[in-house]
Parts: sequence; C-alpha cells; structure tokens
Amino acid sequence: MINDIVSKIIPKVIEYRRHFHQFPELSFEEFETSEFVAEKLRELGYNVRTNIGGTGVMAVLDTGIPGPVIAFRADMDALPIMEESGLDFDSKRVGVMHACGHDGHMAILLGTAMLLMEIRDQLKGVIKLIFQPGEEANGGAKCIINDGALKNPDVEGVYALHMMPDIPTGTIAVKSGYMTATDDEFYIRVYGSDAHSSEPETGINAINIASQIVMGLNTIVSNNLSPFDVGTFSICKINGGEAINVIPDYVEMCGMIRCVEGKNKLMIRDKMTSIAENTAKGFGGSAEVEFIQGFPSVNNDARLTVNVIEAAEKSLTSKDDIIMIERPHLGSEDFAYYQEEVPGAIFMLGCSQEDSETGSLHSAILNINEDSFQYGVRIFGNIALDICGK
Repeated sequence: MINDIVSKIIPKVIEYRRHFHQFPELSFEEFETSEFVAEKLRELGYNVRTNIGGTGVMAVLDTGIPGPVIAFRADMDALPIMEESGLDFDSKRVGVMHACGHDGHMAILLGTAMLLMEIRDQLKGVIKLIFQPGEEANGGAKCIINDGALKNPDVEGVYALHMMPDIPTGTIAVKSGYMTATDDEFYIRVYGSDAHSSEPETGINAINIASQIVMGLNTIVSNNLSPFDVGTFSICKINGGEAINVIPDYVEMCGMIRCVEGKNKLMIRDKMTSIAENTAKGFGGSAEVEFIQGFPSVNNDARLTVNVIEAAEKSLTSKDDIIMIERPHLGSEDFAYYQEEVPGAIFMLGCSQEDSETGSLHSAILNINEDSFQYGVRIFGNIALDICGK
C-alpha cells in the first residue's frame, strides 16, 4: 500500500528537491525555503508553526486518537560552496549550494507529509514534522529544541536520515549506539617577544614555542587514549610572523578534536591546555587555548534503531540492502542534540549514481541520485505506520 502511494507522489518529491536545489539558503537565512515548506504543508492540511528557532517550520498531524507522539526531522540549510555539478537545475545563487543533501532531506520529509495524509485514517497519536534551520552552523537543533518543538505534546521518539553518496541507491546504513563523533574546534594563541633577527637574544620567538607545543600535542592521543577508543586530534592551520627578518611575538594555531565518547574529548582538552601553557612558560612566553564546542556524538537508541530496520525491511528490495555499520564515523551531526532530550535514531540513505559521478558530501560536484527519495519516504512512512498505526 505504502509503496503504491509513494510511486504516485515521488514526481512531486523530485520537483520539490529541484526547487530547493536551485534556491539554496545559508544557515539561519532559510527565509524563502521556510515559506515554501510552510505553504506546501498548509496546502496538505497540516497545522503549521513557523519561525521556530529562527526560520524553522513544524507541521503537526494530530489524529485526535490517543497514541504515541513521534517526530521526523529534516535540515534546511545549504553551504557556502560554488556549485560545479553541471546539473540542469543547479544553484541560481552564486557561491551557495546544497552540497550536503539537505535539499533531498526536505523533499523526502515533504513526501512523507503527503504520504501521512493519504493514510491518516489508519493512524493514532501525534506526528510532528520538523524542518530545522542551521545544521551546518552548530546551533539549529538546539534552537528548535529551546523553542519547544519537542513539547506539547512531548515527543517520545525522533527519527531522521542523511543522504549518503558512498553507498548504493536502494540501501541504507545504520548502527545502534554511537554512530558519529563529538567534535570541538580549538585555537591556541602563543605569545613571545619580537626582536630583530640579528639580535635573537633580545626576543622570545613565538614560532619556536609553537613548534615545541605541536610536538607535545601530537603525543596526547597515542599516550592517553585507549587503543579500544576512537579519537583524532589535528592541527590544521598555523599563522605567525610578518617579516623575514623579525622574530615574531605571536603565533596562532587551530584545528579539530574528534572523539566518540565525550570523556575522551574532555581529557584531550585538559592535556592540550596543560601542554600549551607549560611549554610556553618554559620558553619564557605564554599561551592560551580556546575551545569551541561542537556537536555531541550521535547515539542511536537501540529500540528506535530496531524500528528503522523493521521499516527498511518493508521498504527496500531485500534485507541485504540494510548495511549494519560496524564502527562510528568521525563526522558529526547536530541530530545528536535531539537525542540528548528524547530517544532518537538516524540512518544513512544510499544515493550514489550508477552511470555518472556522484561526488561526496560538501563537494561542489555532489549529484545525489533522485531514485533514492522513494526509499526515504517509504521508510519514514513505515516507521509512522508501525508506531502510530491503529
């Protein structure tokens, strides 16, 4: 039944995706996008709330029959990337592109909205459809939560998907428990004393101090992280010095920490601060370390992951099309913020092209396979029917 309905609505889902792709908007600037989404949801008969967490939109399907309260989430923002895909419907906004598949996420959730209205008489409880701003800006999910989207009535479980060009169309990948990393940006500022290169004894070379700090920092993971845990530490940028004959008094270094478990990230932070400050002090300078906290780790609820798998078995061609992820990916996803509030599960939706280059997430040539959308709508629909079916 669901497959037949999805086959009927999928052309409209593809039409919506192409509209979103042509008119991308950056984080917390999704004004036209949210208006478009709200308009389509109202046309379907939903109770729609706008301006949630900024530009967020939420549609509520209240069946009027007591039952579970669940939510589905899609993110809306694009990236500051110059598109090079060559698509007939490529971005009309210079330097902005849906390079992370969020155009597909929104289209699939709108398709789910259409499907749910078709099967409304078979449902009980409440289903919320959340269109979230600012996933790429490290704040959208929190804004949605702080604005009460998971309350009144209280959501008992939340689901999401993410386009994944690395796996075949018609498959999904999922994992119970930790699925992605928690990450932090860091900035290390090293202070010395400038001097002319002919008189090095009169200064304190901040580059020399920074070099020693780098050597110390690169021992943190190998010496302090259990070989059974997962984590990376990377210095990705160093700036210091302005002239070829002047000893610099300042160097700034920055990079990323990525861990699966939050306790390891806290340990790395403490070691970094101690090494940077004490090394600089030993060479007569000083250092300060600043951390910008990133997303928590995505930690899929075991029961909700089973819901996803059971729905996928009904939606995909074969059980073999469900890929069980063995190890967490060290990327990050702000869906994790929802999981800090209520049980949640997210899965990866395969969208690779068969006869052309797909590209990768955050690349200028990303070209997701639109045939994948039917599977996303089917899975969301089957989750809803399994949990909220009469």
